[in-house]
Amino acid sequence: MPDSYDVLRSVLTSSFRVPEDEIEPGRTFAQLDLDSLALTELVLVLHERLGVRVSTEAASRTATLEEVARHLDALRAEGARPVGPS
Repeated sequence: MPDSYDVLRSVLTSSFRVPEDEIEPGRTFAQLDLDSLALTELVLVLHERLGVRVSTEAASRTATLEEVARHLDALRAEGARPVGPS
């Protein structure tokens, strides 16, 4: 399973043309000049790539890349756990 931060970084550079040297864990989406429409699209792309639904609140303009990557990791771990007794 690819690291969530690496997937986020890849999506930002390939789909949103954010220069790779601007992507750092502590940067916010606002600092990367992503507006609310871009964030809505980002949520959709992450759902396609990772199979998890990220809320637009979790991917807000004030969220850091590290915060979103941790949120993605938690969602992915949740989805990987079996539901109910085996």
